[in-house]
Amino acid sequence: MLRMLQKFMVRPNVSQRFAWTLLAALTVVSSSGVALAQGSGWTLWGGPKKELRYSADSGRIGEWDRYYLNVPRQSIAVAEYYITYPEYYRGELDPKAVEVVRSRTRGKDQQKFRVGEAVLDKENRLLRIALIDPVPADTPVDIVLSNVKNPRNTGMYFFNLQVLSPGDIPLPRQVGTWVITLVTGS
Repeated sequence: MLRMLQKFMVRPNVSQRFAWTLLAALTVVSSSGVALAQGSGWTLWGGPKKELRYSADSGRIGEWDRYYLNVPRQSIAVAEYYITYPEYYRGELDPKAVEVVRSRTRGKDQQKFRVGEAVLDKENRLLRIALIDPVPADTPVDIVLSNVKNPRNTGMYFFNLQVLSPGDIPLPRQVGTWVITLVTGS
């Protein structure tokens, strides 16, 4: 291997310089485990199979916040939402401050779906949201989590979503993942 490298280094041409530059770039990227993320939640090289959109009022570490978690249209009616979060997420979620609203509606016209029960299971890192009346099929919604205390550490936190349809076999269906990105205050 060393002889081959020395051979290339004696008389480098344009293609060899390109190869060295590409090799150096790939080495830097792969060794640092680069994952770029912004408030919109996009990830480069890896991440969840189905990434969902979200927004936050603050998005800063250690602050009180509100998350707007977008749920795309489902081909089935939805009676319950299951949100799991990672063990390293040290924030606080308030199950009493959960709303499910139709996406893209605001103010007086905002259609809210009545939440029958929202239960936070801290041991299993699960927020279960049961609705009184199911969300009809093909209806995009936002799950609004208010009174959220963000963790003190910057990072990306994968919140996974599963749904359960009414009368369904009690087997939640995977929908996707929100990559919640928290940054330092400015």
